Amino acid sequence: METEFREDDIIVINPYLKPEPYDYLVIANDEGEAPFKQLKKYGKTRVLHPLNPKYDDREITKDIEYRIVGVVIEKKKRYR
Repeated sequence: METEFREDDIIVINPYLKPEPYDYLVIANDEGEAPFKQLKKYGKTRVLHPLNPKYDDREITKDIEYRIVGVVIEKKKRYR
């Protein structure tokens, strides 16, 4: 199965939307990075799921510092 996003896709985010499970998000973390993740929910547990399968899910807890930059609302494909 192909991934939802490719390296040359352009994403459009809305910084005002409240994220819901299975939305794609841009997150600002405590390490100064802005990773692109999917919000997933398993029962009452919420996790940030990386799009790269080399990395593990990260459970959202009070110990993790992060800020939601925006919810992905659209992707565009550039050909040139």
